Amino acid sequence: MNAVKSTVGMVQNPDVINSLRRLGLNQYEAKSYYALCTSGKGTAGDLAQIAIVARPRIYDVLRSLQDKGFVAVQQGRPEKYAALPLGEAIKTLKKKRHESLAQEITKIDEIGGSLANKLSAVSTAETAASEEKVWTLKGRDAIYSKLGSMIEGAKRHVTISSTPHGVLRKFSEHAKLFEKAKGRGVKIHVVSQLEKQKASEISRLAKVSTASLPTRFALADDQALIFLSEEGTEPEEETGVWLKAPHLVETLKQAIRD
Repeated sequence: MNAVKSTVGMVQNPDVINSLRRLGLNQYEAKSYYALCTSGKGTAGDLAQIAIVARPRIYDVLRSLQDKGFVAVQQGRPEKYAALPLGEAIKTLKKKRHESLAQEITKIDEIGGSLANKLSAVSTAETAASEEKVWTLKGRDAIYSKLGSMIEGAKRHVTISSTPHGVLRKFSEHAKLFEKAKGRGVKIHVVSQLEKQKASEISRLAKVSTASLPTRFALADDQALIFLSEEGTEPEEETGVWLKAPHLVETLKQAIRD
């Protein structure tokens, strides 16, 4: 790569800078990487001028870019820096993000397990009293987490009533949980106007009734999860209610049989 062509501050491209920042670079890192991409390799002093970054700050910026996989260093006196190809930088970034996410998930599991033990030790009859109340859930993530918990804990039956798209999404999201439930003898029933091919695919795990009900819901033993939002609602705006109510569950099951 050629040496830096100019020591005068260069015109920045806001669109490119913003895209780099969306990848996780800060403003100085984005400006410095862009400067190296467009102007060639150079010393820290050269880059400070061309990227318009304060010289005392440029060394920290370059070290950070090197750690993130965006910059390579050529040893010497003085050292010179060059931008690594964006494709290589993206691969490094993805690998680091995957590792970081895996560590975060492990940490969440560890804290969650420890916290569950602590909370179970202080739980009282208050928990049992609250089971008869109706709880509102907001957002598809929260609703699907509750649905997953219901499937995972089911011992006798699980019933899903939804639109064809909704059924397929739920079976895709919780495929392993449905498999395990089926394996331990849980009876799974799906009520939806599925196309013949899709119904055939689902039928390996569940009994399929190609009917249409006005209410979308999920039942598992004595629990009911009722979806209140319309099918096209944005995921973060979806709402549902969850409750433990054996009578309601039996009523809904009877309605399906009728």
